[in-house]
Amino acid sequence: MNKYSSSFLETSYDKTKNESLMWDEKKRVINYDKLTNEICSFFREGENLSSTDAYAETKSRRLFIEFKNQRLSRIDNRSIRKKAFDTICLFSLLNKRYWGEEKKNTFIVVYRENDIPSWSRFKSKALEYSGRIVSHPILFGLEKYLPLYSDIWTLDVDSFFSSSLYKQIE
Repeated sequence: MNKYSSSFLETSYDKTKNESLMWDEKKRVINYDKLTNEICSFFREGENLSSTDAYAETKSRRLFIEFKNQRLSRIDNRSIRKKAFDTICLFSLLNKRYWGEEKKNTFIVVYRENDIPSWSRFKSKALEYSGRIVSHPILFGLEKYLPLYSDIWTLDVDSFFSSSLYKQIE
């Protein structure tokens, strides 16, 4: 697995914009796209699955991270949902061989910035401030994938950097 080791800077690199969404060069992740491409070139004869960009672990969670270096309104929801499904399917096969330890599986989408108002975001903040719940909105229609993951997070890059999930990555 060491050959797939990468930094956030490398894994979040956007070729079309010639820039990275994340700047951290110290924390290591698995380049899940590279791993998926290699597996699919062998087992699926090049017909690729749609996977997240990175895989990381905390003490209690597995994090599947997709980087979108674009505004929220520009992100293709269907593409994100396909990644959520294909990622966990491939991982379930890999888990039997490499990662047998039981942990929570968390799907994360990190995007450039929020450029549109969101009712779910406003509702979540209002409920959080009132003390009724502490949560984050789930965007892109990913709610239906909650049976496949223990948690789903959709965050702009600044929120991800300050999140407890990011801080726990070793």
